[in-house]
Parts: sequence; structure tokens; C-alpha cells
Amino acid sequence: MSLIHQTQPLNFASEDHHDEFSLFADALKTLRVDEIDPLDPEHGPAAVWKRICDSKLDNRNSHLSPEQKESWNLERNTWQLVQMLYTERTAPPQSSSSKLTSNPYLPPLKVVNLHLSKSKDLLELSTFRDWLYTCPSSTHPAEIRRGYWPYTKASLKHTLQKYPHSDSRRPSGKAPPFHAMDPDAPLRASRQQTNQRSQTLQSDDNLNFVSDPNAIQEKGDLEQLDQEYDRAMVKTLYEYIRAGEMGLALDFCRQCDHPWRAASLAGGQLFQDPSLEEFEDESPLPQDEVLPDAESLDNPLNETRNLPPYKRSGCLNRKLWKSMCLHMSSNKSLPTYEQALYGALAGETSSVLPVCYTWEDHIWCHINAIFENQVDQILESNQLGYYWSHGALPPAENHQIDASDDDTIISSLQPQHVARQNFPQRSNGEPQTDIKLAMNKAFDKILRSEQTSLAESARNPFHVAQMWLAIDKINDLFTSFSDRLKSASEDFTREHLSHLLRFFSHLILFLRAIDEKVDSEASNAILRGYVQVLEMENKHNLIAFYVAELQPESGVETYAKYLISLGPSADFPTRRVALLRALEHGLDLSRVACTAVKLTLQEITRASLESNREHGLNKFSHQLTDKQRELIRSLEWLIIDPATYLEALIQANSLIRYFLTAGHPNAAREVVCSMPADVLSVIAQGKDPLAEPEAGDITGNTHNAILEFTQYRDFFNCLELHVQVDEILSQRPMDGSTTSELQAFTQALEVSRSRDVL
Repeated sequence: MSLIHQTQPLNFASEDHHDEFSLFADALKTLRVDEIDPLDPEHGPAAVWKRICDSKLDNRNSHLSPEQKESWNLERNTWQLVQMLYTERTAPPQSSSSKLTSNPYLPPLKVVNLHLSKSKDLLELSTFRDWLYTCPSSTHPAEIRRGYWPYTKASLKHTLQKYPHSDSRRPSGKAPPFHAMDPDAPLRASRQQTNQRSQTLQSDDNLNFVSDPNAIQEKGDLEQLDQEYDRAMVKTLYEYIRAGEMGLALDFCRQCDHPWRAASLAGGQLFQDPSLEEFEDESPLPQDEVLPDAESLDNPLNETRNLPPYKRSGCLNRKLWKSMCLHMSSNKSLPTYEQALYGALAGETSSVLPVCYTWEDHIWCHINAIFENQVDQILESNQLGYYWSHGALPPAENHQIDASDDDTIISSLQPQHVARQNFPQRSNGEPQTDIKLAMNKAFDKILRSEQTSLAESARNPFHVAQMWLAIDKINDLFTSFSDRLKSASEDFTREHLSHLLRFFSHLILFLRAIDEKVDSEASNAILRGYVQVLEMENKHNLIAFYVAELQPESGVETYAKYLISLGPSADFPTRRVALLRALEHGLDLSRVACTAVKLTLQEITRASLESNREHGLNKFSHQLTDKQRELIRSLEWLIIDPATYLEALIQANSLIRYFLTAGHPNAAREVVCSMPADVLSVIAQGKDPLAEPEAGDITGNTHNAILEFTQYRDFFNCLELHVQVDEILSQRPMDGSTTSELQAFTQALEVSRSRDVL
């Protein structure tokens, strides 16, 4: 893959150090110089890169197109996911007390938290759900309105005052919609209306009863303004739940004088009682009796165990609450968002999906359902906290657990009915658990969605990256993307591809910084692509930094190719700066310079220069062609550092031989002139040029190289003198010349003698 279509003009002085390329590189440089923890939530690279994306999305950058804003937003979300996931994945395992293994009264909240601390996959699932909370669709919260159905209440009050129940003058259309103001009143009226309609339709004698459908329709409804506000309110509550803001949802309900709805939402909170967390088999509570209710335990526990004040929280009847939520989510007479609200709380998907509009919404719906299902399995199937799920103690044979270490705790936490053999393998060789399989299935379902826009969004490279990160198949992600680079020019615009290469390259470097294993072949291909992006963007001061991250062999060749790409337009100082940057970032300068020259000279065998054997010395003074000058200037890479002078001499001799055999003495002479004046003395100081060649001398016989170059230099000096003599002789006066012409020629001869030309 090549991103560079033409050589870009070099301008090192004008490089912007506040663009995204420099800012992303600065985060990595700071990481190494200051020895910052890569997972530091404030100064780690992922956190810094997320803030860079935030700054790009700032309102001041209004010049960004919608596509650019979407890319920056998706990248921002992905860096946040990387930070959250790998903080959990690299955290040391937590130890737990063996006292917990025999406590059937352990509160459900403690059971789930203990399982989270021991199950890596469940913790990652919870983390991924938390991340999805941070990237919801745009929200439009309804205004807070005090008062409980004020318009319906006023209408009911007015109707009852004007037309008492016993007043026969009350018009049929003026009947109050219902005679109570409790939360279930509309549902009861609606149910009665439905039953009444079905009975009416079955009766042949009362067909005229439905001649005015508004009379029936009106009986189960709130006033229109109350209906509209209720719909807006449940939509707001759903948006709060989608964003993981349960606290805001409860506060909103209470401020709107709907405390009953707040109670209906809070029923999913797991029961917690600190006094029950440390009971063992020797607990004073009788194991053959039903546990007393929570309130009656307060005084005995505080008196006998001297416990500090504490607060119980959560719902003891969570199973009943969840069944209520499921029933409401399937009630088609409720508004769509109200069904979705309770469906989301219960971990149900069919009622939630109709209000999902983005890829993140759909994924959250499925991930939330998987998590809720896992929590239910934990509470139903574990020995810990058995009492709260079954209303009784576990069987005696299962209750006696002889254990004292973390392995036993983990075993007691595993659902009893789940077999864990023969799972498919992950990319790192570990078996996939049922959680990862469920997540994978959810991602695949969305990827194969019949909704074109949803399926297309699922194929977005950032969403694909988020998917592979979530199921811990990061190497599959890199392999897939590196393979896709072969046809990248067809799939992406140049700008979008540059954005993706920058993201994936820095993701690779981040994972290396936290010692994660990354596929070397795929990562090298991606980093090489990013180096090409930097060349294309004229970010020459950053290229050596990223080339140094490649494998040694690949890094040397890649940087050598970059040096060649600078082209003939780069002057010697520019080339010197570019080569010395390799040394700054740990690249072998000698190897880079030698590779650059060898790659350039290889072009000789592919495109031979035009042979010139007809004109002899007549072409000695001709101008060099562009190709000849490019070949000669390639030797400049070897004369920047004295350590490569010997290689420069060897390559110069080879190039001279080539030019002479092709009949280009002018080019051969230019090679001799391009060598530094001190090249022979520096080489001689490093090694005796007259010494016999040593066995296995890989430099190619220093003595012969110096001797050959010296002879070429003398040869061209002789040719130069020959040309000068020819020029002088061509000026010899002809017969019959004047005295002044003869005198001028004589003076020219004297000058030539003084210069040792003659």
C-alpha cells in the first residue's frame, strides 16, 4: 500500500507542533521521559488522546465536516473504552476472606460484588456496559413540573362538582375518566374499556353501543396535557436509564411529584445489609428457622455484636419487581418509551430495541440484557446468599463447604448448571466463556442486521475496534485491519485512512507500553502505513520516532526508504538533519545510511543508464542527467557520519566503475569530487590502509578500496590536465599571426607551466 503519490516539498521550519500528529506523539514521548504509568487516568496516553479528541470536537472547530466530527467522536469513545477496559484487565486479582464461603445469608449486593471481583469476564462485561452509558444518543429531558396530573385532577374535580354522581343530568360524554387518582387508575380504566369493548362486539343486541367510539376512548385517558407530559417524562426517564443515571431518574420522579414511579424504578437495587456480611456456620442465627425480617434484626444485632450504626438498602423482593417490569414491558397499551424503560430495567430486549437508533444503543440493549441475566444466574445458583433467592437454607450436604482459599470462593460463585468445557478458543489461546460467547453473538447479530444503516454503522472501523476490544480479540483486529490496507484506497478516502492509521498505530504502541502481546507482522504493517502518512503530511520530525517502533530490520529499511523519498530536492543540511534523527530515536545510523544507498543503487540494475561509447572524452565536460545526479547524491547518506566513510568509499568505487563502463567519465569524475577531502585520512586513522587484509574482513579490503579510489582520483586529474593541454594547444597561433597574438600565447604557456599543467 502506498499513500504517497508525489514527492512533497520539504519545510521543516513550518511544521505545526500543535496538530494532532505532534500532540499524539508528545503523549508517547512524555510517557517515556517522565516514566508515567500508561494507565494513569489523568496523564496516561489514552487519557491524553481522549482529551485531544475532545478539543477537536470543541465548538471552536466548526470547520469540521459531519464525517470528521463523527470520526473524532468515535475515536474519543474508543480511547475511553481502552482506558477503562485495560485498567481492569491489568489490575491485580483481589483476595477474599474464606469466611464468606459458608454464609447463606450474605446479602445479594455482596454476592454480586464478590463475583465481580473474581470473574474477569463479568467485570469486563460490567465495564463495557459502564462505557456504553457514557456514549448515549442525544437527550432531551422534559421540564420538571410540580403536581400530580394537575389537569386531570382539575377536570375530575370540576366534573364532580358540576355533576355529582347521583345527578342524572350529567351528559354521557362528561363522565369523569376514572374516579380515583392512584397510579393504576388509567390502567384499570383501560382494562375495563378493553373488556367492555370485547363484550360489546360479541353481543348482537348492543351493536349500537359503539356508534360513538369517542365515548369509550375517553373513559380510560388522562387529560391531553397530562398524557403529553407523561409521555415526555417516561422518555426522559428512559434516557436517564440509558445513560446510567439512575440517581437523576429517581430525583426527577420525586421532583415531579411521582414518588411511586421512583419506587418502581428503584426496585432493581440489590439488597444490602452490612450486619449479615460476616456470619459463618457458627452464626447465632438458627439455620433451621426462617430469618427474621430486616427491621426486627436491628436491636438484637446491635446489642449482641456492638455494631456501629448502618443503613440497609435495596429491594428484598427483586424477583417480584423484575416480573412486574417484564409484564409492563410487554403491555402494548403503555407508551413505547414506558415499555422500553421497564424492559431495560429487567434486562429485556424486544421492548427496548424499537427505541434504539444508534449502534451504541443496540449494543447497550444486548449487553444490558446479558449482564442482568448473569446477575440473575449468580443469585439463583450460588450457595452464597442462597436464602435471599430461595426463602430457605441450602440442603445440608451442599451447605457444608470445607474450604479456605480463593479457589473455593470462585467455585462457590460459579452457577451450578453451567458447563465450562469445550468453549471456542480466543485469539490468545484461552477458552471463551459463555459471557464472551453471548457478547460475540450480540455483535454478530447487529452486524447482520436487516437495517442497512445499522449494519453499515457496525462495519465502521471504530465500531469494529470497540467490538474486538470488548471480546478481547485485539490481535484479530490488527490482522483484519492490516489485511484491509491492501485495498484501503478503494474503501476509504485519503483523509479517513490517515485518521485510522494514526489511531491504530497509537493503539498498538499503547498496548506495547502495558506489555500486552501484539501481533508483530500486523503491527509493523500498520506502523509502516502511518509512517507513509507522516511523509505525506510533511511531519518529517516525527518519522524517525515511529520507525524506531518497528522491528529492527523493518525499522532500518523503512527509515531508509523514507530518506530516499526526500528526493533530489532535499539539500545536504536537510538530509543530515533527517539522518541524525534516526540516532535520536535509537535506530542504527550506519545501517540506515548503508541501506538507503544500497536501495538507491539497486535501481541501476533495473533501469540502466544510456551507454555512451562513441564520443570518448568529448562528453567529459557534459552536464549530468537527473538520474546520474540522483545516484551520485545517494552517497551523501554515507558522508554525514565519519563512521560510514569506509562504506562511502566502497560504494563510490562501485559507482565510478559503473559510470566508466557505461561511458560517462563526467559522472565518474563527479563521484570522486563528491567525497569529503578528509575521507582517506579518517579511514586511515581507523585502520592501517597498508595492512594486509584480515580473514573474514567484511569491509571488503580497506587497502584495496583506498588504493582504487586514489588511482581513480589520479586518473581524473590526468584527464583534467589532458583537457587543459588540448585547450591550450587549440589556442596556438596560426602561421602569419601578429606579434601580439604570439606574445599572448607565450604568456598562456608560462601560466600553465606555473600551474604544472605542462
